[in-house]
Amino acid sequence: AVVSTQSTGTAVRFVFGRRQWRGVTNLRKQLHFIPVYLRIKFEICLMIHKCLNGGALEYLKELIQRKTPNPDHDLRGDETELKKDYTTKFTSTQRSAFQVIGPRWWNELPKALCEVEKEATFTSRLKSYFFSVAYD
Repeated sequence: AVVSTQSTGTAVRFVFGRRQWRGVTNLRKQLHFIPVYLRIKFEICLMIHKCLNGGALEYLKELIQRKTPNPDHDLRGDETELKKDYTTKFTSTQRSAFQVIGPRWWNELPKALCEVEKEATFTSRLKSYFFSVAYD
C-alpha cells in the first residue's frame, strides 16, 4: 500500500505542480482519488453485485451464495447478507480468496446499498460510500 500511496501522491503533485514535501490529502480529495485499498474493495463489491444480479460469469456466480432466511428467526438483514464459511480454518492465501473476502466485504456495506439492483446506480453509490469512508 505504501508504494501505491507514493505513486498516487506523485501523480497528484504532478497534476497540481506541487513540491515533494507538501501534503496531498486535500488534493487527492479534490481529484476524487479513492485510496488503492478501497479501490480494490470497490472492484470486489462490484463483482459481487454482478454475481447476485446476473451480470457475472457462471463460475463466479457459483462461488457466491445468499444466506437462506431461517423461518424461526425473522431477521431483517438475512435477505441481503451472503453466506460465510467460518467452520474452515483458512491459510493466509485462502483468506484472500474471492469467495472468502467478497462476502465479508459485502456484508460490511450498508444494507440500503446492497439492495440496489441497477448496476449504474450501485456503482455510483458505492464509489460515493468509499469516498466518504476515505475522507470523512
